[in-house]
Amino acid sequence: MSSELESRLYQPGDEKHILQLFRSSYARELDERFWAWRFRHSPAGEGVIYLSWDGHVLAAHYAVTPVLLRVNGQYWLTGLSGTTMTHPDYRGRGLFPDLAQRTYAYMAETGMGLVWGFPNALSHRGFVRNLNWVDIYEIPTLRLSLQGRSLPPPGDQVIEMEELDAHFDRLWNQVRDDCPIIARRDRQHLQWRYVENPAERYRILAHVEDESLLGYAVFKRYQNELQIVDLLTVQDVNVGLGLVSRVAHIALEESAASVSLWLNVTHPLHHALEKWGFGNGEPITYLGGLALQPDLPADDLYDFRNWYLTMGDSDVF
Repeated sequence: MSSELESRLYQPGDEKHILQLFRSSYARELDERFWAWRFRHSPAGEGVIYLSWDGHVLAAHYAVTPVLLRVNGQYWLTGLSGTTMTHPDYRGRGLFPDLAQRTYAYMAETGMGLVWGFPNALSHRGFVRNLNWVDIYEIPTLRLSLQGRSLPPPGDQVIEMEELDAHFDRLWNQVRDDCPIIARRDRQHLQWRYVENPAERYRILAHVEDESLLGYAVFKRYQNELQIVDLLTVQDVNVGLGLVSRVAHIALEESAASVSLWLNVTHPLHHALEKWGFGNGEPITYLGGLALQPDLPADDLYDFRNWYLTMGDSDVF
């Protein structure tokens, strides 16, 4: 083991070493298709990956997935932090903060505006203490237990979709500035995130009236619960309620015990779901980030009330 390690950006062919490092770090396999999907095939561009080497041994890895974030009507290319790992033989040597700082410097030099993400309980302290991340919020899980519940029917306007079409682009263009900060949700992004994802099976509901798409919900089953991982609608609470109601009825048909989602407490739909019996609970997820460009409105970014976030914005769901 050398005392001097080499740190550099990812180069094609490093994948096999990254997969080996993941196995050594977490004692499980990382599917190469999933790695390529997240870091090579995102419609926002390829990931930024910094690696630390001890000769031919990959000692540590830090990466961000590019995300187009709309901030006050302007698109910014940002990086979603994830897949942090250090080989067990190299822990305690400060490789994680070193690689992260190199990544942020490269991002800033290339014009990327923000690094952000959802650190877990083990990494959260390091991001804030060592990397100057700002805590934006602790996101609760909004959940409804279905035991003994009787919910209104969703209506005939809510249908399940097998394919995404141009209506999803029109919906995105219509609602993209309803919230100050939101990740791009056009058809190309949704296709990549939910249809082409090699690790999960998602289902998509759409609220359609007079051939217009007024909203959609993406959901999946996790254990004994249906998780609404993405939800986007026009400014009509009833559209959101109809989509959530359809997911809840599917959950009852499939003997799931509950339905959950993330939804900012400032969103009008949050209040309507509370009336139905939804309540905040665990898991609670950290949201934090660091502005990298001086002309990015940091005060707006660090105020959770400005964000529209769903589970699908995280790399976990």
